[in-house]
Amino acid sequence: MITEYLHSFISNMNVIVRQIATQNTLSLSQYFTLTNISTSGISMSELSTMLGVDNSTLTRNINVLINRDLVTKSKSEHDHRGYTIRLSQQGEQMMDKLEKQMENTLNKFIDDIDSESKQILIDVIENLNWKAS
Repeated sequence: MITEYLHSFISNMNVIVRQIATQNTLSLSQYFTLTNISTSGISMSELSTMLGVDNSTLTRNINVLINRDLVTKSKSEHDHRGYTIRLSQQGEQMMDKLEKQMENTLNKFIDDIDSESKQILIDVIENLNWKAS
């Protein structure tokens, strides 16, 4: 039963994310790539593992984001064979925009939920994220 609800929830969230990505001329994969780059930067290998994609797929997405001036790629200070990806100033602005759009969209769904239930929902999502990572 939980599997059915979870699949349905993931599908619905996927539609929302895809709509926000499309509004910002990003593919779903580019959206997830961009939103998983921390402000301090991340190595290509860490990002590849986090997203569950191979290096060639990630490289294609990173190159598109570089061409759009949303991210920068530089040699890693720790591993001279690897690269570090960082958000550019334009990328940080895009992230702010994406986060606001997602926040506004999600708030439409949970506005009618009482504050105690909202907090429970947030706590459950946080716990699931910790366990999944």
